Amino acid sequence: MSTSLHGRPLDGGRSPRPDLGDELGLEAHIAWLREELRRGAKIVTLPAPRVQDVVALWPDVGDALLFGRGNDDVAGVGIARLVSVAHAPRALDGLGTDHSRVPDAPPLRACGGMCFDASDADDPVWAGFGAGAFVVPRWSYGRTADGAWLRFVGTPDAPVDLDRVEQELRTLDARLRTADAHAHDAPEGIAAVVEPPRARWNEYVQSITAAIARGDVTKVVAARRVELQLARELRGGVREVLRALRDRFPGCTRFAMRRGDATFLGATPELLVTRRGREVATEALAGSAGHGEGLRLLQSAKDGHEHSLVVDAIRQALEPMVDIEDHGVPTLRELPNVVHLHTPLRGELRDSSVHVMELVHALHPTPAVGGVPRAAALRWILEAERAHYGARGWYAAPFGVFDARGDGEFVVALRSGLLLPDRAYAFAGCGIVGESEADAEHAESALKLRPIIDALGGVRE
Repeated sequence: MSTSLHGRPLDGGRSPRPDLGDELGLEAHIAWLREELRRGAKIVTLPAPRVQDVVALWPDVGDALLFGRGNDDVAGVGIARLVSVAHAPRALDGLGTDHSRVPDAPPLRACGGMCFDASDADDPVWAGFGAGAFVVPRWSYGRTADGAWLRFVGTPDAPVDLDRVEQELRTLDARLRTADAHAHDAPEGIAAVVEPPRARWNEYVQSITAAIARGDVTKVVAARRVELQLARELRGGVREVLRALRDRFPGCTRFAMRRGDATFLGATPELLVTRRGREVATEALAGSAGHGEGLRLLQSAKDGHEHSLVVDAIRQALEPMVDIEDHGVPTLRELPNVVHLHTPLRGELRDSSVHVMELVHALHPTPAVGGVPRAAALRWILEAERAHYGARGWYAAPFGVFDARGDGEFVVALRSGLLLPDRAYAFAGCGIVGESEADAEHAESALKLRPIIDALGGVRE
């Protein structure tokens, strides 16, 4: 029988199916779930209570995921399968068919990210994240037009403990049904901000502009990492950080992965690439100014030059696989704290078998987060920047989702931070070209640090 998410029949008026949030519906769905799992199903999708924010699914501890924007975001809890970056395209192999009672639930997707550079995994700040990881969640939750869904995925080649699965479902259902009514454990702010002396930033930027003048490089994206010492330990407060990012930046894509007691999260404005069938979309987002300075940004020769480098490099990276459409002149992408030059690019795959991960590897790092020429800029980042500020880790790297068909969406993990129980690290970068001035670039990076700082409750006086 096919029904809508609130029990309204879609099969000619036969009896409705109750929601998971209804006690009778929960019992009926537990019985159905157990039966499907006994028959060998590995993927089962049920209707669920609808909440304001999918991050309500997250427990205080344990592996968890979040990706998406608006009502299309999805949260995950636990791990059914974990694979490396190299094996990511096969993450969903062998899981079989989704046994679903929610016709408009999206397909099962793997979610994850990777280091800006594989060698960043050696930085102790990023212990537990490694060079990259993609997860098929044990439980995932999302919303549809008029309801919500909850999906279980069993571990491949392992027996299913039906009693354990039932208890997990009851726990998640209770969490969702009471999520919006509970008081939230909000962060209490930042006690101190720790970073290298300002002179170190000036020295770094001036060394890049000198290299540009010599002709060694055309552009380098310089990034800085600041340590934020928290006023109080975070637990459930991680959920509130994600809620604050949603409220402040509703047009951005939220992403998060928790491994152990560390959570990498953010709300990025920048799409890396999407693939839907043969359709490919990406964008150039480079050149920045403070809120309200859009006209100056459009007229800036320095920012226009920086932006054109990114557009040209994206086209060159994709042209072997994609027929790119013509694009127009840059427009403005306005965010609450900053404005960017923006050029969307679209095209069609020449070979429909190309997985979205192949597009990711072709594009990363774009000149918006690396530089031009790519190899020369990366040498600066991996040597000089690390010496000044440490490794980027997963900051400014691809983070996203994909399904069994190879369709997916990846963003650039900007406006991001790494949250630990008693401290956090926030990251921000600026594109350095020949006309760049260290003071102006430092002020721009400070604007880009604000989303994470503010979401943590701001710096206490």
